[in-house]
Amino acid sequence: MFDRYPPKSVVVGVDGSAAAIRAARWAVDEVAGTDIPLRLLYVTQPDVNAGPGEVRTAVAAAEQVVRDAYTAVEQLGKPVKVETELVDGAPVAALVAASRSTTLLCIGDTGAAMQPNVWLGSTAKELARSGHCSVAVVRGDACDADGTDVRSIAAFVDESPDGMDVLELAIHEARHRRAPLLVLTSTQPRSPDSHMKRCMDNYPEVEIETVHLQTCLVDYLAAHAEAIQLVVVGAAQTAAIEQLLGAAGAEALRDSDLSLLVVGFRRPGP
Repeated sequence: MFDRYPPKSVVVGVDGSAAAIRAARWAVDEVAGTDIPLRLLYVTQPDVNAGPGEVRTAVAAAEQVVRDAYTAVEQLGKPVKVETELVDGAPVAALVAASRSTTLLCIGDTGAAMQPNVWLGSTAKELARSGHCSVAVVRGDACDADGTDVRSIAAFVDESPDGMDVLELAIHEARHRRAPLLVLTSTQPRSPDSHMKRCMDNYPEVEIETVHLQTCLVDYLAAHAEAIQLVVVGAAQTAAIEQLLGAAGAEALRDSDLSLLVVGFRRPGP
């Protein structure tokens, strides 16, 4: 029987860079062992003045990029369904469009390598702000060959509905990546039996530590960057997002290799 509602794929933007390969390998744990496909998406920018030979060469190069990413995913040896797609257009616009039909968009980032005075590159920041789903910006090369990373995941959480979405997705990441979880909060829970505490108590297999911030988020992350692999924050937490993506984040985090996961779902768009 046909599945009338097939699972949405997790989309990874690939462009031939080492950063994109890291993003593809990172995304494997999001879907391994499930029916959710991993879709490797390459965006071509057609040259209207190109001749037939140049077009064929460009297509062949794009197909090779996708094959290389496919091979990198396959080498992990994990059960994952992989799809590939080539689309025409401007990279940011095409990836934003792809974010409308998925729950998670993953991209690699080498912003700090290309521009020493920044933390994230312009493409990563634009997608983190404009994606219509959750967006993972995968950075650094601290992972072992099998994709594991022993450092903590840090989630900036409050007791709003959006904060609970952040907490639940951060717990999901910690479980799948077998990582400890730091729950960063700037407020004390309203009651000993808060929604936040009940949510954390439901996952005794995850090592969870709650940290009540005495400083701003980016300063805490900068001070503990070597022990953190991934920062999880909600798209609706606009002040935290601007800290991370703005001048404060660029200054405090430019020497780190933190990855960023912006929990979306709140941007329906036109």
